[in-house]
Amino acid sequence: MVVFDFSGDFLNVESTKDGDLCVFLDEGKSEYNEALKKNMINFAVEVNGKRKIYSPTQKAGQEFQKAFGLDSKQWVGQKFEVLHVQGKMVVRPLRTEQVK
Repeated sequence: MVVFDFSGDFLNVESTKDGDLCVFLDEGKSEYNEALKKNMINFAVEVNGKRKIYSPTQKAGQEFQKAFGLDSKQWVGQKFEVLHVQGKMVVRPLRTEQVK
């Protein structure tokens, strides 16, 4: 039997399960999203052994800055938990080391 992964390239409610742990793989980059007609900040993250692209909401970005520091270079290697709340994906930063 061959099982294909159709979860897509992006971290979202469809590509995650409640309680999944993710780790930031890079410091992120700003990219223009033609469909949304705005700049998005995209991070490479790993979840369940798969690389995904994660574009945090403003609120999530603020929570990551509180937990991991203002400089997103400090986020590399940091973990966060994915929670599914009323059909939406919510993230919870997990501090793995002291923020300077």
